[in-house]
Amino acid sequence: MGKHELGRSVEAPAPTTAAAAVAPGGDTSVLAEEVVPEGRRSGRNALWLMIERVVHLGVAFLVTVVVARALGPADYGQIALGLAFFALLMPISNITAQCLMRDTTNEPQSANMLMSSAEVAAGLVTSIIMVAIVAGTALTIGVDSTEGIVLLVIAGSALLRPLQVVDAWFIMNQASKKVVLIRVAVLLVAGAFRIALPLLGYGVLAVAWTYIIESALASIGSWLAYRRFNKDYRWELSRVRVLSVMKEFVPLLLIASTAQIYHRLDQAMLAWLSDFREVGIFAATSSLSEAPRFPLIALAVSMTPRLLALRKTNPERFQVALSDFARLVNLCGFALTLALVAVAPLLPWLLGPAYEDAVLVMIILAVTTPLAAISAVLLLLTNWDKLYREAVIRNLTGAAISVGLNFLLMPRYGAVGAAISTFAAMLWVFVIGVAIDRRTRFMFKITLPALDPISSTRILLKRRRERQAERKLLDEMNDFYTS
Repeated sequence: MGKHELGRSVEAPAPTTAAAAVAPGGDTSVLAEEVVPEGRRSGRNALWLMIERVVHLGVAFLVTVVVARALGPADYGQIALGLAFFALLMPISNITAQCLMRDTTNEPQSANMLMSSAEVAAGLVTSIIMVAIVAGTALTIGVDSTEGIVLLVIAGSALLRPLQVVDAWFIMNQASKKVVLIRVAVLLVAGAFRIALPLLGYGVLAVAWTYIIESALASIGSWLAYRRFNKDYRWELSRVRVLSVMKEFVPLLLIASTAQIYHRLDQAMLAWLSDFREVGIFAATSSLSEAPRFPLIALAVSMTPRLLALRKTNPERFQVALSDFARLVNLCGFALTLALVAVAPLLPWLLGPAYEDAVLVMIILAVTTPLAAISAVLLLLTNWDKLYREAVIRNLTGAAISVGLNFLLMPRYGAVGAAISTFAAMLWVFVIGVAIDRRTRFMFKITLPALDPISSTRILLKRRRERQAERKLLDEMNDFYTS
């Protein structure tokens, strides 16, 4: 990759207002040609990311229903425990990509060094956490037990994910289609095997190994695609940069994975305070409630380059765009909540009679979806303004709330108690904790109006009409000057 190439797609966007259309020189035909295609390229790229998440949603739904039903709550609980630790490792590459996009926007001339250092940092952090998981497994359930082997196999599949840091390059160059096609193909094949194995009589170990295969194919495929389409890339490593990225991981990992951490923490405590049946019920429900949130993540990722560019070049437009982004993400969160509540009564039919208690668990977890939507905005702001100390304190307090409620509720209410503690912890981390801290209160003021779906809908529709009017004016001026 040429040193300026990675940063090319995040240059200041062309003006879209009528006043900007009559820029010095009067060449509005060029302006009109640049504005619309750039917006369309960004929209197409976001669409491909959304397609990947929708496919992931469908596959995750089918896998959860078939595997949970075929294996039963106890055996599925073992798979769920492994996925719980895998989920803690999965956001590392996404966080690295976010930092990479931020820093490449500011230092486009250092793109090669930033990419290489990001990959190494992600690999080191993943390896360190994996060593801790192995040690913890050895001291508790044992690495030679079926439960321990399943846990380590599934969690170990995250070791190749740092190669997917290259997603940042494709996102910033509006070329995500190239890697999306690879990952979707791998996901469909792996999902088919994952569904077929328990139906053919294979147990939890066979299902666990499919995660290793999927991760290896998707990660290596993404890296090969990057090297193919970016032939100018050269390995340039900076030890200082690697250490700098690693220092940012703890708070960003806490924010990006808050919902997952509490869900997985609850699963581990359920296995201790209750049994694997309750783990299986909570895990299956948790998986079904989390899967629809992946499009929200894709939306946040696809908007990052444009928001970064506006933040650097046009602070006023950045504030408006950020507010609109928060409103849009939260509207999607409310829609998902309603959909999940509607689906909840169908869970015993989908998963089997053994999952009858999952109905109430699903309803409680559905209510956390708007909170998870808020986290997408908080992650960006915390990363850009480096409010790491506040994020760590907020999340540690949330973890204490979750653990305390788990001890109080799990022995009596099982999976339902776990869902209640998850909601309480997320409410603190994403709303109450943000509001009471003086340094993060500005984030609360941005996200609070977004929690009103009626005003958010009205404002976003108004923005859409304004953009249509601006585009119509640009087209008219383009026609006038070209004629």
